[in-house]
Amino acid sequence: MAVIAAGSAACGTAQAGSPQGKVENAFTKLGDQKALTVGASFDASADQIWSALRGEDDFTKADATLLAGLHAQYAVSADRPLTELTSGDKNVSLGVLLSDDPAGKKNLIEVRQVADALYLRADVKALEQLDTTATGKNDGDLDKLLGGTDGLPSSLGALKSALDGKWISIDKKFLDSLSALGGPGTSGLDATSQAQLVTTLKNALLHNAKFKDLGSHDGADHVRVDVPAQQFAKELKPGLSTALKGVPGFSAAQLDRLDDVPAKTVTADLAISDGMVSGITVDVAQFDSKAPAGKLPLALTFTGGAAKITAPAGATSLDPQDLFGLIASGLTPGGKAPSSAGIDQMLKNLDLSGLSPDTSTGTTGTSDAGFFNYTPLT
Repeated sequence: MAVIAAGSAACGTAQAGSPQGKVENAFTKLGDQKALTVGASFDASADQIWSALRGEDDFTKADATLLAGLHAQYAVSADRPLTELTSGDKNVSLGVLLSDDPAGKKNLIEVRQVADALYLRADVKALEQLDTTATGKNDGDLDKLLGGTDGLPSSLGALKSALDGKWISIDKKFLDSLSALGGPGTSGLDATSQAQLVTTLKNALLHNAKFKDLGSHDGADHVRVDVPAQQFAKELKPGLSTALKGVPGFSAAQLDRLDDVPAKTVTADLAISDGMVSGITVDVAQFDSKAPAGKLPLALTFTGGAAKITAPAGATSLDPQDLFGLIASGLTPGGKAPSSAGIDQMLKNLDLSGLSPDTSTGTTGTSDAGFFNYTPLT
C-alpha cells in the first residue's frame, strides 16, 4: 500500500493518454484494489551486485551472492479499497515473506497478522545462513538447539513447532506487552505506517517529475520518470523515518546517507499492466556519486486483487508461559538459564491480562500454501 496513492500528486493535471496520465491512472486503479502484494529484490546477478558495492565497508562476495537471491514480499488485504483505509483500521490483514531463491518461492520466514493474532513460521537453519560471517561454532550451536527439540515436554509443543519450521500463533496483546519492555512487538506491521509511506512517496516520487513513454515490452507498458535526486531524498527521509520507526531493527541513522546524494536527475522505470502499476525499477547506484562503476537495479513488483490474507491452517498456539519455560529449561546455545526469580519478575512486568490461546483453525485443508505464491516448508 506504500505507493498506491503516489500518482495522486498531480491528479487531474495530465491528459489521460499522456505518459503522466498513464501513471496517475495506474496508481489510482491499484488503490482501488482490496489486496496488494509488493515484492522487492535486486534485479542483478551476484557479480553485478559485487561490482556496484565492492567499495562498501566489510562487503564481501558472499554478501553479494546472498543479496542476489533475497526476495521480500509485503502484503495487505482489507474489506474495502486500500485508498479508503484510515489510521488504526482494524479490518486489515498483513503479511511479510522473505525468501532466498531466484524464483522467490522458497521461504525463509513468513509472518501474518490476522485479527488479533500473529502467525509465524521460519526455516531456522536457513535463516542462520544469512549471516555470512558465521563460523562452524555457530552451526554447531544451532544444530545442538534444533537437535534438542525432541526432548521438549508436550507443554512446549508450540516452541517445538516453531523450531521445526511449522506455523505457530501468538496473541498480539502479548507481543505488544513485550514491546513495552523493549522486546519485539507488532508495531512494524500496521496500516498507520503504510499510510505515512503513501504520503511520503507521493511527495518524493512525483514532485517536479518528468515522464517519457518507453513503449510496451515484456507484457507491460513502460514509462520513465525523471526526478531531481536531492529533492527526492530530502522529501523521502523524514517520511521514511516516521513510517519505519516501529519496524524491528530500524534506526533513523540508517537514512543519513540520503543527505549525501548527488545533485543530479535520477530515473525510474514504471511498468503498467492491466491498467495498474505492476513494477518500478530504479538503479540505486544513481544515488551514490562515489559508487564503483556498474548499475544496481532494485525491482519493486505490485500485484493487486481481492484475495484475503487468512490465518494458516494447523497453527500451534504459543502460550506466553511456554516461552519463559523455554528460557527456564536452558535450551539455548549457551546452555545458561536465568534464575526462577528472574523469570517470575519478567512475568510480573508483562501485562498478560485478556490473553487467551488462539483457537482459530485457520484456512481449510491439510496444508497451507500461504497467501504468497511460494513453495511451503516441508
